[in-house]
Amino acid sequence: MVSVPQPRHNQAKRKTSPVFTRHMRVMDVTALMPEAVQILAEYGIQCAGCSIGGVETLEEGCRLHGFTEEDIAELVEDLNSLLRDLPRRPPVLTLTGAAARALKRVANEEGKKPALLVTADGRGGFCMEFMDGVTDGLRTFRHAGEPDVLTAASGLTLRRIGGATIDYREGRFKLDLMD
Repeated sequence: MVSVPQPRHNQAKRKTSPVFTRHMRVMDVTALMPEAVQILAEYGIQCAGCSIGGVETLEEGCRLHGFTEEDIAELVEDLNSLLRDLPRRPPVLTLTGAAARALKRVANEEGKKPALLVTADGRGGFCMEFMDGVTDGLRTFRHAGEPDVLTAASGLTLRRIGGATIDYREGRFKLDLMD
């Protein structure tokens, strides 16, 4: 199992910018950081459990609850403070040889590039899906034995599942989280 991180550009700039923004969907915030539900509740926002929370942004939810511009900014800052205080996980995903070979085979069968995005699914779980190309803000990894196979995840995703291993066994891809 070898994972080779790809170089990141503007790394210092990314470290200082906020991770959560008012434009993120409530569902995405709580999926990436389940601890956010407590902060949202303290602000009187129960959107994490309602059907609208799946589609509305933090800002939209706050506006529906009568928040001022200052209130919204404070909530976003509190979410980012909580994130900074959580224990750090290694910002890496490891793809086993079996997973790299299976991903390459499935990609060929489906006419896709062997590039896998690991992302939150909105319910607190994670999913893996093919991607056409890498966008800004994604950290990428390659398997040493299959260098044309690419795995990518956002910094937020890595904050939650960093250090995980993607394996292929029993005919399925498995995301094994580290303890």
